[in-house]
Amino acid sequence: MPEQHFEVSAIRHRLLGRQVQLQLAEDFVLRLSPAEATSLSFALVAVRTGTSPEREIYMSPIASDDGFVGTVLESGMSIAMPKGSLELDWENVGKLAEKLAQAI
Repeated sequence: MPEQHFEVSAIRHRLLGRQVQLQLAEDFVLRLSPAEATSLSFALVAVRTGTSPEREIYMSPIASDDGFVGTVLESGMSIAMPKGSLELDWENVGKLAEKLAQAI
């Protein structure tokens, strides 16, 4: 089983309340509202299963300075980061979608 290169956790923002934190690298963390985490999870599942013809997923979370930009590839997804990209195979795209849904 390939290694996961991300962490998902439930956190609490002092003003926005419950949030889902997605850490893609030591210096790249996104904080998503529950609705944003749900939308991202659904979008990841849709491109993974081929239900959606989209070739890119973009989200600018309200509680983050950075955005999520994922490009769909034949073998999975490439997620843009300030320094390079994170390449996830389809198995790990599915795990990311599942962890986002679980953290809501």
